[in-house]
Amino acid sequence: MLALKHEYTIFSRKADAKIKLLKDVLDRVQRGEDVNVEKVLGTGDEEQEQEWRDEEDQLWEAKDRRHEKKRQEAEADGAEKVAEQGAASDMDPGNSESISNVAKRPPAFY
Repeated sequence: MLALKHEYTIFSRKADAKIKLLKDVLDRVQRGEDVNVEKVLGTGDEEQEQEWRDEEDQLWEAKDRRHEKKRQEAEADGAEKVAEQGAASDMDPGNSESISNVAKRPPAFY
């Protein structure tokens, strides 16, 4: 767990540094300064370009993990509600409508 926390801290610091660099370059360009953007961002330097790609991939993966976690939580919440409705309809044997409503419900897309 500590290793994961340490890895995340390193990732976060690198991402923050890259974002700060981008903001600095944008500010300088907007002020009209003559900035060699390619040189500052490392275009043409394979090592720096690979770092940018790696950071971007990690950011997208983190976003995908958050999205997947939210989707799973929503599915779990939906399953709990369906189970609660099923338990309530089991108590009332004359209520077959709640079972058919669950079956007719359209699929949920998140």
